[in-house]
Amino acid sequence: MINKITIETDIISLMEVLNQTGNSTVATQILNGTYEEPRFDRSDRASVPDKDGKVEQFFFVAYDKWKDEVHYNYKNSWVREMSREAWSKLELWSVHVRKVMAQEILNEMDDVVDTEQGF
Repeated sequence: MINKITIETDIISLMEVLNQTGNSTVATQILNGTYEEPRFDRSDRASVPDKDGKVEQFFFVAYDKWKDEVHYNYKNSWVREMSREAWSKLELWSVHVRKVMAQEILNEMDDVVDTEQGF
């Protein structure tokens, strides 16, 4: 169990410290005991099409709560960062794979229909 401590300071000093912290919202939540770190599965992978339309996989590495950034890498690259908000907008790799498989099935069905109709 964590013991609670009492810090005696004035609100102006406390706000000054919080505002100098990398993420004052997180600092405030930690101090009042309400902070919950966003959940990331260490095996999370995301995808996004590159400028040529090829889909790239991004591999989750870590989360920095002070900067609210996801650290990731891809194609044996150095670790890079993006905001958690941007990461959350990426498509999960498993969803991308399911879409590709579904499209292949639909294409096969179209080929069968075309063949049956003599096209």
